Amino acid sequence: MRNSNYYEDNQDLQAIFEHFLDRESTVQNYEEGFRDYAEYQKTNNENLAMAPSSVDEAWEYYSELINTYGELAGKEMAQIAAECDHHGLKFEDGKVTHPEAAERVFHVFHDAGLPATGFSRRYGGLGISHTIKSLLQEVAYRADTSLSIATASVNLASILEVITDQSFCEEWIPKLIQGKYSATMGLSEPDFGSDLPNLRTKAELDGDTWRISGTKRYQTMACGMNGMPGVTLCLARTGKPGSGARGLSFFLVQSKDYEVIGLEHKLGLKASATCEVSYENSPGILLGEQGFGLVKYVMGMLNGARMSVACQGTGMTTAALMEAQDYAESRIQFGRPISEIPVISATLRKIRRDTNAMRLLMLEGARVVDMYHWRMMHLVQDGKTEREAKRDPQVARGELLANLFTPLAKYYVAEVSNKRIYDALQVFGGAGFVEDYDLARIYRDARIMPVYDGTSQIQVNAAIGPLLNGFTRGGWLKELLLSDLESMPSAEKGWFTELTEELEKLCELYVSYDKETREKIAVELIHTAAQTIASRQYFLAAAKIPGNLGQEFAEMAGEYLWDSLGEARLARHKVENPAMAPVVAG
Repeated sequence: MRNSNYYEDNQDLQAIFEHFLDRESTVQNYEEGFRDYAEYQKTNNENLAMAPSSVDEAWEYYSELINTYGELAGKEMAQIAAECDHHGLKFEDGKVTHPEAAERVFHVFHDAGLPATGFSRRYGGLGISHTIKSLLQEVAYRADTSLSIATASVNLASILEVITDQSFCEEWIPKLIQGKYSATMGLSEPDFGSDLPNLRTKAELDGDTWRISGTKRYQTMACGMNGMPGVTLCLARTGKPGSGARGLSFFLVQSKDYEVIGLEHKLGLKASATCEVSYENSPGILLGEQGFGLVKYVMGMLNGARMSVACQGTGMTTAALMEAQDYAESRIQFGRPISEIPVISATLRKIRRDTNAMRLLMLEGARVVDMYHWRMMHLVQDGKTEREAKRDPQVARGELLANLFTPLAKYYVAEVSNKRIYDALQVFGGAGFVEDYDLARIYRDARIMPVYDGTSQIQVNAAIGPLLNGFTRGGWLKELLLSDLESMPSAEKGWFTELTEELEKLCELYVSYDKETREKIAVELIHTAAQTIASRQYFLAAAKIPGNLGQEFAEMAGEYLWDSLGEARLARHKVENPAMAPVVAG
């Protein structure tokens, strides 16, 4: 892996951060009038001492963060990734042992105060929006997925700020951050993966204490890091057998109170501990209200989980691109670097082009989550009920967009990143198939993305309803797609309008079919929708990026749009002839 600052060596990422992101809205979506700064002036709460008082101060803070992440990711984490993958994990007598190098980097990041990206300043977190968090995650995932997950898993517990009261947060969140805890979601069971309403782990009240009994699988970092503590946010049945989703509640269970009984041997992510966990009358703390574990709390975590995978795919594809570029420039065949061979240079160009499309879609998903998430939290903190907060126009608008954009981003980035990483491996030829190069590990690790945190098929099912509503109920999505296109060249504007019309035709055709046919062709709509949104963001970015790089972005945007239009036409042909349509876009 490159030994460099993973922000400073990526001109595309720098350009998007410095020129494309709207500073005012990115800052204010989180700071909302610099509430933390104002509270610090009144209370002298030391946790808020670094709260910014202006957009410029906030942006300087974000710049420092992403530079620091880039430095540690590229010069620390990336440099041990192959070693940790090779050595893997050890499991003996219920104890999981990570490689010494992984533990060292875990402490480096925690001692620098960097992992707590998901928590508010008031509880000791970094105090950043989902938009900025997504960039930090991308940089870290470029270095290595296993180590990134191990280092920052504690952020899964940021849901505590949403579903518990202030006193609970004040007790637990600082402890989780300062105590170097790991955190995992206790959802899947041996017989129940995505079918969560029927899970069997149960919770029973014993006096004033809830006792959890059952088995959970695929529990990432449930073991903690080499003796460090962990917590599981466990979904368990408090209702009667057969009570379905309404009988499930959410609990915090400490790692000292459950047993790790197995460690999965996986295709990839070999330095990431995926545990099987047994609960035997394990004490748990009820989080939020009883009976709302799945229908409200777990479902509420999905947007964050989806965006994390989108960041992962963007980061891993960036890693594959950089490694393939370096190899192609140094590999001499037929008297010249293979990077000069047209088919190779075209492949590298496509990987770079599509990586930017993924990055822009990822950022748009994060932006719409920021539109509603923090506003809603602030309204509840100010005394509004959750129902009242959801009626706020900004909250309602942001949630509407997020219900479409987050599953769309997760689906598209997970699927396309695997294809572009495949292309990067192809640049290496036979060398890409051996473990001497990092591309083999990246290729193995990437395959999980369309599977975990909801398979691609589940993301399609989640996105299809919001997509159809966007073209029917007032046409808000079509209106959004066709807005702010003044900077788009006339020819490309015509292509983009046609692409939007193709998407609309796909939606119209979809609703004319029976349920079974709809399920088969839905992926064509979602894939086209993702490309349409990414195309729009590409041109908006190109218009803001100055100089030669901005011109490059405009050229890549045109290429991406033309390919997307071709795929949309093919998608319509498949949807008009459903027998031709694959279950997963191809």
